[in-house]
Amino acid sequence: MIKLFVVGYPLDIEDVELIELFSIQGMIHSIHLLTDKVTHKHKGYGFIEMVDQAGADRAIANLNGMVMKGRKLTVKLADEDREKKPKAFKSNHFPAQDRQASQNTEEGFKSKRPRKLISEGK
Repeated sequence: MIKLFVVGYPLDIEDVELIELFSIQGMIHSIHLLTDKVTHKHKGYGFIEMVDQAGADRAIANLNGMVMKGRKLTVKLADEDREKKPKAFKSNHFPAQDRQASQNTEEGFKSKRPRKLISEGK
């Protein structure tokens, strides 16, 4: 199975229309178009799994760059390595700043004066 990444299709498109478009190029195993959880509208990208390499190559060659209802379709091989890589989120803070901030927190609040409030009547 060859997984293709498809982006740029019109948001008002039906799944059947994409299936028809890609089935001309080769046999389709599965289709997964991402939708918004709240509105259930298409996000504009998804994955189509083709049965064989030849069909995937034809789909990329014939459909990549095609304009569909005013939007340019992009079809390419999905990055399979990305699924295997763990998603790592980096912290926005540096460890040295965290330690320094925690030490200064108690002292900082005691020594600071409250801000002057500006009245709107002036």
